[in-house]
Amino acid sequence: MKKLFLFLFAAELQPAFAQTVSNLINPANVTIVRDSFGIPHIFAKTDAEVAYGLAWANAEDAFPVMQDLIYTGKGFMGRKDGISGAKNDFFAHAIGAARLVNEKFDTDLTPEFKKYVDGYAQGINAYAKAHPETVEVKAAFPVTAKDIINCYLVIMSALSYTQNQVGDAVGGKYDGVNVDFPQHDMPSVGSNAFALDHTKTVDGNTYLCINPHMGMEGLLSFYEAHLQSEEGLNIEGCMFQGSTSLAMGVNENLGWGMTWNTFDKVDVYKLKMHPHKKGMYEVDGQYYPLEKRPVWLKVNLAKKGKFVLPVKKMTYWSRFGATLKSDTSYNFYAIRFPANTTIKTAQQLYYMNKARNYNEYWDAIRTHAITLFNIVYADKEDNIFYIHHGMMPERDTTFDWSKIVPGNTSKALWTKLIPLDSMPKTINPDCGYVFNTNNTPFHASSDECSEKGYCYVPRKLMDERPGDNNRAERFTEQITAKDKFSMQDIHDLKFDVTFSHKGTFANSVRPLFALDENKYPDLKEAIQILKSWNRKADIQEYAPTLFGFCLKAVFDKYHYNDAHFVWGFDVKEEEWAEHLRAARDSLQANFGTIKVEWGKVNRIIRGNKDLPLRGFPDVLSPCYPERIPGRMAFKVSHGDTYTMLASFNKNGVQELSALQPLGNSLNPDSPHYTDQMELFSRQQMRPLSLKKEDVMKKAQQIYHPQ
Repeated sequence: MKKLFLFLFAAELQPAFAQTVSNLINPANVTIVRDSFGIPHIFAKTDAEVAYGLAWANAEDAFPVMQDLIYTGKGFMGRKDGISGAKNDFFAHAIGAARLVNEKFDTDLTPEFKKYVDGYAQGINAYAKAHPETVEVKAAFPVTAKDIINCYLVIMSALSYTQNQVGDAVGGKYDGVNVDFPQHDMPSVGSNAFALDHTKTVDGNTYLCINPHMGMEGLLSFYEAHLQSEEGLNIEGCMFQGSTSLAMGVNENLGWGMTWNTFDKVDVYKLKMHPHKKGMYEVDGQYYPLEKRPVWLKVNLAKKGKFVLPVKKMTYWSRFGATLKSDTSYNFYAIRFPANTTIKTAQQLYYMNKARNYNEYWDAIRTHAITLFNIVYADKEDNIFYIHHGMMPERDTTFDWSKIVPGNTSKALWTKLIPLDSMPKTINPDCGYVFNTNNTPFHASSDECSEKGYCYVPRKLMDERPGDNNRAERFTEQITAKDKFSMQDIHDLKFDVTFSHKGTFANSVRPLFALDENKYPDLKEAIQILKSWNRKADIQEYAPTLFGFCLKAVFDKYHYNDAHFVWGFDVKEEEWAEHLRAARDSLQANFGTIKVEWGKVNRIIRGNKDLPLRGFPDVLSPCYPERIPGRMAFKVSHGDTYTMLASFNKNGVQELSALQPLGNSLNPDSPHYTDQMELFSRQQMRPLSLKKEDVMKKAQQIYHPQ
C-alpha cells in the first residue's frame, strides 16, 4: 500500500503529457487591446503569439471556467469536485481520449497548427504561473498542446450526449430484452443563422446573421474576441470559454454561423459474452478478449483542504470501441461514436478562421472533424450556403439503430462517415437566402430551393427533429413577406418576438387559445386576454405572462424540452383550462391583478442588475426561463447568447456589429460583467471594425500579457 501511494503521489506531480513543441513566446510581442466593453483585440506578428494572447485574455475574464475545461480534459475533476467530478474523469478515461491524442498527435496535425495550439498552452501556463492563488488543482499545470487537444475531444464527446450513454450502460439501464436506446438531447439549446445574397438585399450586398442560443453562464457560454496576426489571421466572433479559435465569426472576406443539429451521433452495442470464459466476446463466430483499461480516479473527499483518495475503476475496449460492464449484471456494452475517432476538431476551426475565400473554407470544413452543428456561410463574392455539417456514421441500414445493436457481428461495425459533400446542403439558391433555426435540414431555403430528396440513410437517423419549429415558421413568413431587405430589416427580423399562427407548435397550443369563455366563465378575463393577443412576446404585453406560466406548467409536468417545439405535444382543453386557472390565481395573489406585464416577470439577471426582457422560448429572439425561487418571476438561463450581423461586398466586410446579453467577462468584479445588459434589453448592437487603426482609436486599455 505504501508503494502504491508513493506511485500515485509521484504521478500527481507529473503533467499528463510531455511538452511536444518548444517555440517559446515572448509576451512582449503580443498586444492586447481592450475596448470600452472589454472585448480583447489581440495583435501579434505570428498566429501562435495571438493564441498566447487569447489564452491570457480569456483567463483574465473566465479562468475558473477555463480550469474546469482543463480538468475535464485531463481527468482532474475528481481532485477538484470530489465524487461528482470523478464521474467526468471516468468518462474521459472510458472513451480513450488521451490514448487517441497520443497516438495521432504527431501524424494528424499540421506543424503550423501545432505551433498555434502550443502558443495557446503557453499562454494558459503563463497566466497560471502569474496568478498561482487562482489555480485550484496545481497538479494540472503546466498544460501542454496535447492536453488542449484532449480537452476538445472530451468536450465534443460530451456534446454528442455520450456521457449519458456511458452512465446508462454502467447503471444497468440497457439490461433486459428489446430495450429501446434512449436518445439524450440537450434541452434549451439551439441557434439561428441566416444569409442573404445580393438579389435579396436593398444595397446589393451579402448579409449574414450569426445567433447561437446557449447558456448565459458557465462552460457553454460565449466569449468574444478579435484575433489579428501578420500571418493572415484577422477575425472577430465568439467561442466557448477556453477554446483556441473562434467557433463562428467574420473575417475580412467571409463569415459563418453554427446551429445545433440533432441526428443519431452515438450507438450502443450489447456484446455476446462467452458462456464460460470471462472477458471473452463473440464477433462473427470468433471469440476475442476484452482489453482491460483500469483507471485510478483521484477523488478529493475533503470539503476544505485536500484529501485525495485513489479509487480504482475498470473500463474495457472492444472492436466496437469504449466498452463498459453493467453494475447490475454480467452484460457488457460498447459505446461507438465519431467524436472519439479524430483529434482534428480544433485544427479545423483554426483553418476555418484563416480561410480567405469559398474554396479555402470548403477545404477547411472537409476535414470533417466537428461532431455536430449546421453551418450557414456568406462571403464577399456573394456565395451563401447551408450545410448539415455533422459526423454521421455510414451505417448498415438493415439494423434498427434506434435500439441497442447486436455486438456479435461485424456488419454492425461502421468504420466510415457519410462524406461531407453528401450531407444535406443548399448552396447559392435562386431565391437568395438560406437559414437554419434547429429545424429540419431539408428546409434550409424556399420550398423550391431546399434539398428534399436526400436519403443516404434512414431519415430519422439524419434528422431526429423532422420538421420546423416556430422560429422556422416565423422566419419563413418574414423572409417571404418582402422582396428585399436592408440591414435594419435584418436586425428587426433577428430580434422578432412574435409567434406564428402556423406550424406544429401553433397547433399544439391551439386548444388553449380556443377555450370557450362560456364553458369556463370563471376564466373569462384570462381567455379574452389570450384571444386578443397579437402573439408578440413584448415587455408591456399581458398575454405572454399568462401563456408563459401555462406553458411552463405543461413542460415541467411532462418533462418537455426545446425539441417539443418541433415534435409538438398533445394537451387537452381541460388541462389547459386547469393551468390557466392556476396561472390566474397565482398572478392575482402576487400582483393583485391578472394583467401583469411580461417584463415584470421575465427578467435578465446578473450581479446587481435585474432588467425586464422581451422574448419567449422559440421565438427568433428567444429566452428560456427558469423560475426564481420565492418569486413570481423567471430568470433567463439560455437564449440569445451572441448576435453578430455582417454585410459584405466585393471589397470585403462593410458593416459589422455584435451583441452579448450580459457582458464579456465572467468575473463579478469586472466592469464588463454586466455592461451589455442595457444594450441587450434594447436590442442595440455594438459596431465593430477589423481594422487595427480603428481599434486603436477607441482603445480603453493596451498592454502585454505579462
